[in-house]
This record gives sequence, structure tokens and C-alpha cells, in this order.
Amino acid sequence: MDQSSKMSTEKIALVPMQRTKKVVKLIPPDGGWGWMVLIGTAMSNIVNQSMLSLFGLLYGGALEEMGHTTQGSAIVLSTMLFVTNLAGPIAGVIVKLTSTRFVAVTGACSCTLGIFFSSFSTNIVHLIMTYGILLGLGLGFIQNSSFVAINSYFKIRKSRAVGLANVGTGVGQTLMPHLVRYLLVNYGFRDACLILSSLSLNGICGTLLMQPVEWHLKKVEEEVIIEENVQLLENKHKDIVIKKDSKMINEINGLNTNRRATEPEVDRKEKEIEWSNKKFQSHDELSNIKTSGSGVNGIATHAVVAPQRKGLLSKIYDLFDISLLLNPRFLNIIFGTALSVTSIQNFSMVFPTFLQKVADMDMQQTATCMSAVAAADIVGRLVLPTFQDKYKIKARWMLIMTSVWLIIVRQILAYQTELNILIVMSCLYGFGRSMIIVARNIAISENCRIEQVPAAVGLGMLTMGIIVPPAGYFLGWIRDYTDSYIICITAQNVFLVLLLITWIPDMLLLNIQEKRERRKTAHVIQTS
Repeated sequence: MDQSSKMSTEKIALVPMQRTKKVVKLIPPDGGWGWMVLIGTAMSNIVNQSMLSLFGLLYGGALEEMGHTTQGSAIVLSTMLFVTNLAGPIAGVIVKLTSTRFVAVTGACSCTLGIFFSSFSTNIVHLIMTYGILLGLGLGFIQNSSFVAINSYFKIRKSRAVGLANVGTGVGQTLMPHLVRYLLVNYGFRDACLILSSLSLNGICGTLLMQPVEWHLKKVEEEVIIEENVQLLENKHKDIVIKKDSKMINEINGLNTNRRATEPEVDRKEKEIEWSNKKFQSHDELSNIKTSGSGVNGIATHAVVAPQRKGLLSKIYDLFDISLLLNPRFLNIIFGTALSVTSIQNFSMVFPTFLQKVADMDMQQTATCMSAVAAADIVGRLVLPTFQDKYKIKARWMLIMTSVWLIIVRQILAYQTELNILIVMSCLYGFGRSMIIVARNIAISENCRIEQVPAAVGLGMLTMGIIVPPAGYFLGWIRDYTDSYIICITAQNVFLVLLLITWIPDMLLLNIQEKRERRKTAHVIQTS
């Protein structure tokens, strides 16, 4: 054997063998009962979530009979949108205290009651209380809890799952207008609302399918490397003895300081360890025991630090996870998603009027273009999440690419007047719009821990509730002041440009940091 091979053999022999052990981990099923959760969410979305697009058709005539026109409709609709977004953080807190199923069922019941009681409305105040508050609260609860439930059941196929669940909303927006028109013609406003409230009861059945994910977690056996320092620390924890060097510690332990000489030292230590195990339930709590000095025979003397009671403000801070707002990246994400939602919601309100006044289309042609948007939206919710999952693309990158797509499509659409071209552009717009709806909450959840998702989604909805009304009013003012739909649509695209300006540099920086971490990890593995 030559000298070099001998030296390499000696080096290999000097490298300690890594110890491994098998551990059982519980992971989300990424399917299984999760598909039933998706079906339940879709059932709820078909009737309840589509109520937003049905407002003008269902309640427009009733508001006219009450003596209100566009301004009255705007008040009721704005109230509903505000309450929906305000309900997000409230739902996040209740999810943490109870469960996603409880919040979802509560939301579905609130939606049913809102539609039911709206049938008896005789003035605008009644509609604000029923459609605006009850329905808005229910929609906010359902949006938050259903996403949290899907997020807990799916990890690899998360984007695809959210897209499938949101297909129910697209189906509702496509089919429900025709049903509502039939009910109004044949049964009138009150009976139409009563029938729709009975259909909304199916949403309660759907939300009952949201069983706790803990019931369906999969057991996976993995082999992990045991680090030497971790092993030594675990062995040390087994021999922890709390030294009773003061009367206070003796009283806490319930042991007499005047111990008989015949009492075995081993028994005393066993009592101390038993008390320690009862008092502290995890290594995190054990870490709160601070070393105060060296005891007799070199044994460390420990003092027990009593847990501090939290005040009301601290509890609220923890429940709502306000610490998320201290993260600049999280603020950037929720601000960007709010801008994207504002842009597409305002375009949805302006689009029918644009078709009738600028493109000079009748009601039938307008309905055709809107149906094209809804149909393409459904296709997008099925196709784009699958594309995202297959190529492992982050939700924020999908939103960035979608924003570029929408800016180009809408800017071209604003100058079109021919029906065939507008139908094609409507399809392209609906296809891209679907990703905004699917990926906005996924983008938020990707940048926080699993236990923070309910609060994070709630804070995102609250941000939308704060930004959407004034931004929508500003865009409406631009349209009225300039008397131009082209300028109004351009202003809507500016909101998406702001998203690109704030997100692209942050995503590039994040990619650079991730590459550095991967290189660093690879280097450590090679050197070890």
C-alpha cells in the first residue's frame, strides 16, 4: 500500500461514524380525508361565496323599491366587504382557541341566517344588518377557516388543493345568476331569498367535513443522524437533580429539611426527579431552570423561576400574533396581496359598465363576456396550481407572473370594441385572475410557521379591509373625474405595478440568501 492511500485510510478511520436512529413522524396526509375537506369547502363556496357577485341581481330591485339606487347599493356592499375582511383576524383567534371546523360551521350558519333574514328587509338598515354584517361575518369566517384546514391537510399539493376548493366559487358565479333570475321571475324577491337560504344549508353540511387533521395524520418512519452534543444533553437531562439548598425550595418540594439519617439518598433524589418531571413537561420548560452556582461536590445548584403571569395586552398580542407585523417581509406580502385584490375587484365592478358604454354591447353580449371570464377562471384554478406544484414555484413568483399577465391583457382589452376580440380577452383575463385568488393566502402562509397561519391570514384579510375601500373609492373618483374607462383601467394596472416594484427585489434577495444557505450546507456535508 502506498503512502497516500495509507494516509487517506487513516483519515477515514479518524472520522467518527455518525450514529443514526429511526424516528416516527406525523405528517399531513396530502390527500386522504383532505379530499373530503375540499368537497366540503366547494359545497360552501358554490352558494355562499357567490353571493358577492349576486348582490346587484338579487337585491337591486328591492333597493329601488326602498328608494335607494347606486349609492345605497355601494353602502351595503362596502359594509359587507369591510365586515368580511375584519372577520379574518377574529376567525384566526377563534381557530386557535377552538378548531377550524367550529369556525367554518359558525360562518356557514351566519351566511344562512344572513340570506334568510334579508328576505324580510323593508329598508336599507335591514339589508346592512343581514347582508352586510351577518353574511359578511360568515364569509370572513369561512374564508379563513377553510384555507387553514386545507393548509393543514396538504403540504406538497397545497396550491392544487386550494385551486380545487375555489372551483366551487367559480361554479357558483357561473350557475347561480341563472338560478337567481329564474327564482325572481317565478317566485319574487322574498321567496327567492328563502330558497337561497335553504340552499346555503348545504354549506353547513360541507363545513362539517372539516375534521381535525390530527385524526388523519400519516406515520412516516425516518432515519435521522444523532448529533453527539444533543445525545450528551439528553443523557444529562436524565440525571437532573434539583438541589434543595434553601427553605423555600424545601417547601415547594414538600420535603422536610430535617431528613432522617436513615433516609436513603437515592430515594431523596428519586423524589426530586419525580417532582421535577411533574412540574416541567418539556425541555423548553426545563431550560427555564437557571443555574445559580456550584453546589457541594461540584453538583450545580438550581433555582426554580416561577412563570410570569401575562397581562391582557400580552394575551391579545399573542392571540393575534401581532409579532408578525414586526417582520418587514410579512408586511410587504400582505400589502402586495391587498393591492392585487383591490385591482381585480375594482376591475370586476367596472367591466360590465365598460362593455355596455364603451363597447356598446347589450345585456346578452355583456353576459357572454362575463361568462367567458368565469369559465376561464375555473380552468385557471384547475390548471395553474397543477403547474405550480409540478415545478415547485413559490406562490409569490406565481403572483408576480400573473400580475404581468393581467397588466398586458387588461391594457389591450381597454382599447377593444369588437365582441369576438373581447370574448378572447375576457378568457385570458379570467385565466390569469384565478391565480390571484388561489395564491394570495398561500403566499402569506409560505412565510410563517404552521401555528401562525390562522393569524397571518386574518391579518392579511384585515389589511385588505383597510386598503380596498379607500383604494376602490380613489379608482372610482379617477373614472368619474376623467370620464375615461381606459384611464381607470390603467390606474388599476398601476396597483399591480406597485406590487412588482415591492416584491421582485425582495424575492431576488430571498433567492440569493437561499442559494448561500444551500452552498453552506453542502460545504458542511462535504467537510464532515
